[in-house]
Parts: sequence; C-alpha cells; structure tokens
Amino acid sequence: MILAIEQCTKSFRIAGKKRMVLDSVSLSVDAGEMVAVAGRSGCGKTTLLNVIAGIVVPETGRVTINGGPMRHRIDLLASRTRNREIGFVFQTFRLLGDETVMANVILPARIRGRAGSKTRKSAHEIMGKLKIYAYRGMKTAVLSGGQKQRVAIARALVNDPPLILADEPTANLDRDTGNEIIEILSGLRKEGKAVLVVTHDERIYRRSDRIYSLAGGSLAATDAAALSAD
Repeated sequence: MILAIEQCTKSFRIAGKKRMVLDSVSLSVDAGEMVAVAGRSGCGKTTLLNVIAGIVVPETGRVTINGGPMRHRIDLLASRTRNREIGFVFQTFRLLGDETVMANVILPARIRGRAGSKTRKSAHEIMGKLKIYAYRGMKTAVLSGGQKQRVAIARALVNDPPLILADEPTANLDRDTGNEIIEILSGLRKEGKAVLVVTHDERIYRRSDRIYSLAGGSLAATDAAALSAD
C-alpha cells in the first residue's frame, strides 16, 4: 500500500463558526491504482490533498506514505517526504513562468540535490513521453494550458515518487486536451504509481479503479453512475 489515511479530522473556523471539512476520514491507495474523490466545490477535496501532502496539519489521525509517516508537525521532515514521495499536480499548474520548461521540470530534483546529468537524462525521457521535449528551452509563460499541465506532470514525476496527487487536473483545459491528460494520469498505473485525483470530471470517474464522494466531512464509496445521477 502506497497511501494510507487513517481517521483524519480537520475543521476550520469561519465567521466564528466551526466547520468540519474532514470528519474521521480514512482512505488507502495501492500501487498501480487510480482513485478519484468527488465532491462539490468547497467540500474539502483540496484540504484532503493538503493533509496528505503535509501542507495542512490534521487535528486527529495519521497519514502513511510508502510505509513512512507524514510528520505534519515537523516542517523539515514533511517537506522532505513531500519532495521524495509525492508528485503534486495542481489545478493552476503553479509553474515558474519566467523559467524554461526544463528548469521547471527538474526543480524538485534540484531541491533534493539531484540535478546532475542522470536526472537531466531522466527529465528528457519524461518530457519525451509527455510530448513536451521540443519545448524544453521555452519559457512556460508562453505555453498553452495543455502544455503547461504536461510540464506540471513531468515535474511531478521527475523524482520518481510512488504517489501522484492531482487537484482538478482537467478543470482549466478544453475537452480534447483534458482527454489527453486523463490518458497520461491513467497510464501512470502501468508504472506502478498510486494516483489520487480530486475532480468533478466524469471522464476521470470512468477511468478510476475506485471512486469516493466527500460531503459534510464524510468520505463514502460511490460509483460513476451515482455521481452522474446526482
């Protein structure tokens, strides 16, 4: 098992009132599996990803990634786990617009202290698979949305993490480009990655091994047909 979330709870205080967004949530994702989490905007899907990644500290519960605990309350250890064990694909790409595609892709490796020739060769291979190698010397600011998302995925893969987290990866893309991104994410299972996607996209539901719905802080198993009828 690559990811295990056990009884995690998180609430926020809004306008003086406590709002529970994660209420004793548990979830697991195995290697070679893609799991989708559905839910209305603002229900806590991104909070769930941030708890997994060690960005948000849960009030109760624990997260285990690739056999090791996420040390939420120790920033250095949480950052180290995030860099080595997790590839995060953001909805808004979060690329460095003034830097080249290559610089963006190898950034996690540079942070890890592994930006030598071996890493660069690996980055070239990843960019080739994602069809962005030809853009490696271009600034990311001039790329299309689909190209930026491919760069974001390449960046997520460069340290070869076992877990990929994707936050609404098709939300800002046209349908055809979205289909291409879904194919890429789905294909990561063949490489033994564990992929967790939070999304509103029915196409991702249909390609996932399991689907969960997050509502009122509770996470429950569901299926694509139930979500389509909702």
